[in-house]
Parts: sequence; C-alpha cells; structure tokens
Amino acid sequence: AILCAYICHKFLAPIKSLSSIEQFSIEEFFSLVQQFFSTFAHFNWSADALRLYPKSYKPKTLVGRSLAHNRGSMRIISPSAPFNNTGRSTINSTRDLISEGLERVLQLLTTINTITSEDKWNALKQILELSHEFPSEKVKSILRLTLSSENGQELDEWIGWTKSRLGHFLNDCEEECHLSIQTQNSIEYRSNNIEGFYAIGFQLDPQSLNRNRKFFDCLKKFLNQFNLCPNRTDSMKISQDVISVHDWKLERTQPKPQRLRK
Repeated sequence: AILCAYICHKFLAPIKSLSSIEQFSIEEFFSLVQQFFSTFAHFNWSADALRLYPKSYKPKTLVGRSLAHNRGSMRIISPSAPFNNTGRSTINSTRDLISEGLERVLQLLTTINTITSEDKWNALKQILELSHEFPSEKVKSILRLTLSSENGQELDEWIGWTKSRLGHFLNDCEEECHLSIQTQNSIEYRSNNIEGFYAIGFQLDPQSLNRNRKFFDCLKKFLNQFNLCPNRTDSMKISQDVISVHDWKLERTQPKPQRLRK
C-alpha cells in the first residue's frame, strides 16, 4: 500500500473532485502501473530507503528511530506506524524474490503491445495471470515439513504454531548460515485435512545442505520450539526431510491422495 501511495503521490495529477475519479481512464491507470514496476524494479533496495512523506510533514527526532528505520532489507519509511518502517521484517532472500518478480513484470510489458486501450487491458490481465514460481530456477534443494494430527482443528492449530516460529528460523538460516531461501506461498493439505505439507527452498544442493552444521543447528533449534506448544497433543507430529528439486517435482507427478492448497 505504501508503494502504491508513493507512485500516486509522485505521478498522479491532483484530483480536483470526486466526480473526476469516475473519468479516470484506462490509459491513466496503465501509466501508473508502468511507473510502479519500472520504479521499484530498478530501485536500489539494498542501499536506499524509500520514503513517503507529505510535503507538510516534518520528521521528528526520536530515540531509536534510526534503528527502526534501518531494520529489514526493504526499508519503506512513512510517517505512520508501525515504527515508521513497513518493511522492517523483510529478509534479503524475500527482497531478492520481490525484485525478481517486479523485473519479470517489467520484461513482460516490454514484449507485448500496449498501444490501444484493449492492448492495455490485455496487458493488465497477463500481469494478474503471472504465477508464483516455486521453486525458482536457483533453488536446488527442498526442506519439506510434514505436519499431522488426528483432526483438522488440531492440524490448523499446529500449522499456526509453525508459522509463528518460522520467521525466526528463516532469519537464522540467512544471517547465521548465509543461505538464500525461497518459501512456498501456501500450506498443502491432504484431502482428509489431517496432514499438511510446507516446503522451503535453498540454493544449496541437498548434499551440501545436509553437511552444513550451522543449518542443522538452526533446524534443531526450530524443531525444539514445537515441544513448547502448550496445546500439543500426542497426535500432533512433525517430520522433515531434505530432497532435491528434481525428486520433489518427480514426487508431485506421481498419483497420490488429493492435495489441497490453502
């Protein structure tokens, strides 16, 4: 939302009245979309912070402000909470994937016709139809987490506990192990909803990842967190394995019980 506001603030002409919004053309909207992707695909996220300040805003000097502003790999600064930095929890791997996605859309827009209004509508439709690629071409191994329980309600609680601990594990993998990561967008459920599967991609091959002591120290620390779940029952189990991307894709082509994504 902050990125959209930045583009509108910078490139959108002032709106004179509410009635003028109804006359907003597809050409004007498409121009803003182009500006969005061209601006942020080329933005130097690793070195610069994006700042959205109204002209009348005067930044205040507060203790700890610099720490909050410098936190995260995509520093998106605005006058509003939380901590004036909406991207403070972004890790390098996520930033790189976002940048690749922005660049992917920009490349699409340079290869298709966008002359007529119909062309622009079709271009917007193609942007929306771009799929999230998991695993990406750079990923060589998959850490697969399998969560199970005796009923769907327990499984949802188990998955919620996993998600609450996952961020720390990913940060440890990046900061302590210096690994590049790609996470799956969704949990996959078996059709009976008593098993859930979640995949995390790494750019190391399985052999190198299995030999990485720091990685397994971080993984052990992550798995130990599941013993602290206050509502864990005997039926709530978790297992993990590291497999190659080839094996992961091959496994998914085999006939198995139906999986649902949520």
